[in-house]
Amino acid sequence: MKNENENVFPKRRKKKRVYEVDLFRGLPIFLVVLYHLCYDMCQLPVIIANFKSNIVNYPNLQGLIEFCKGIIGNPVIHDWLVPFFAGMFLFACGLSTTLSRNNIRRGLLLTLWAVLLSVATSILSRLLGENVFIGWGILHVMAFTVLVYGIFESLSRRFLHREIHPLVCLFLGILIYLFGLLLRSGIQTSGGELLWPEGYISGSFTDWLKRDPLSFFKSALGMTGNYIDWWPVFPFSGVILIGMAFGKALYAEKKESRLPFLSFPLFRPLLFIGGHTLWVYLLHQPLIIAVLYLVLSSMGFHL
Repeated sequence: MKNENENVFPKRRKKKRVYEVDLFRGLPIFLVVLYHLCYDMCQLPVIIANFKSNIVNYPNLQGLIEFCKGIIGNPVIHDWLVPFFAGMFLFACGLSTTLSRNNIRRGLLLTLWAVLLSVATSILSRLLGENVFIGWGILHVMAFTVLVYGIFESLSRRFLHREIHPLVCLFLGILIYLFGLLLRSGIQTSGGELLWPEGYISGSFTDWLKRDPLSFFKSALGMTGNYIDWWPVFPFSGVILIGMAFGKALYAEKKESRLPFLSFPLFRPLLFIGGHTLWVYLLHQPLIIAVLYLVLSSMGFHL
């Protein structure tokens, strides 16, 4: 006999995972966690009060810190690998945007988390006396691009009764990316004065506002850089738009994985991370700091 409640409370269909998108997001986020772990290890000599007197008892820890310094200071990693894997993550953001049912809602949610991240890092900058403020980071450029795209997507469906063509996303993405590369290379006056970017800014939220009320706007465009996690609209929104173009072309008919073999158990840890990237991005630093604090406290180190 058929359950009478079956029609009243229909079962939710389990959303099919698009494995290649999860992998494209999971691998960069995993590397971000490792990179930030190395960065945090490099800060230990600065923030631990009795580091010099106690580190002599732990030569292996000293060696690990020196190894991490080599990672953070490596120009190949900093100048090439970090932008490459960040670009992979932004491209995956574009892919997943085409799979979303409501990009305005998704963009607003990302905006909320971006604002909370800025508030939290601004407070930390004040408390620690160190520049850890994220004014316009990778989460901000994702939030901005997805929200703007979601608005135009909604307008196109309502008034034009059609989806935004993938070629439109591709053309705009390439244009924004190339224009951004031009700006990042620097624009100078005839006298050699650098106009773009005009410089870098550090400090907390209030420090930014004191220097220039338009600091956030300029940082978002790329005119003024911030030292921590800076990913301006030009060129990085272009990478997201290029990802949207590919997503529209690949998943226009079926929003299903094109590479189902990626569900192989070997990839599952990365796929899990890729399926929870926002939470991993927001929580990994507090968790790393908490674990380091507990471990180092047990070894006799004190802040």
